[in-house]
Amino acid sequence: MASLAGLSKLGLPRLSSNMDPEDARVIRNYLYQMQEQLQYVLTNIDTENLAEGLRSRLGDE
Repeated sequence: MASLAGLSKLGLPRLSSNMDPEDARVIRNYLYQMQEQLQYVLTNIDTENLAEGLRSRLGDE
């Protein structure tokens, strides 16, 4: 299984200082939410969450 330790080290992109502060806040909040969702999915996926067809294909390899 791949390590998820690097996921917490993802940095936010630098936003232009010319950007409206409210737009920057909205983008930052969205990126934080996406990172949290990605971390949740990657830490909670296991074979019980896979479709039966995919589980059989993975078991055959």
